[in-house]
Amino acid sequence: MQRPASVTIFGVLNFVFAAFAVIGLMASVVLFSLPGDSSDPVIRLLRQSATYAVWLKLCIPLGLLSCAALLAAGLGLLSLKSWGRTLSVAYAIYTIVFVLVGMGLNLILMIQPLSEPAPRQAELAVAVAIGGPLSGTVGGLFWVVYPILLLVFMLRPKVVAAFRPPPRPQT
Repeated sequence: MQRPASVTIFGVLNFVFAAFAVIGLMASVVLFSLPGDSSDPVIRLLRQSATYAVWLKLCIPLGLLSCAALLAAGLGLLSLKSWGRTLSVAYAIYTIVFVLVGMGLNLILMIQPLSEPAPRQAELAVAVAIGGPLSGTVGGLFWVVYPILLLVFMLRPKVVAAFRPPPRPQT
């Protein structure tokens, strides 16, 4: 059977989104590695919230693993291997759940400093109340669109049929 165009498109997009994710992971590592005396309130928040630091330290290796899975799934899709479709479906489900959990934790862990007494509250108010939750939510919504589309297309009957082995002739 001929490979459906959507399989080719998603195979290539898997490579593109994996590259974006690697860049984002590198930015997170750099942000987390900045000197401790930084005057940026967001960086100070990262340093002062042990829970958020643990979350980031967990996200980086999980992100690298999901990037590897996305690259492998893209290769499998382009090769029309059934494991490529299966891995794409698994990646999509994992990412949807992970992004939703991450968005919730981001909102909780970034808003928490607002409950602290002034004057620190005033300093963090703009960065946390506007920047953190807004960028986390918008970023999360952006990152959840692709896995949803990937899941929908990988479950379409035409795509499922393309990954089935050809029927054996009966003798």
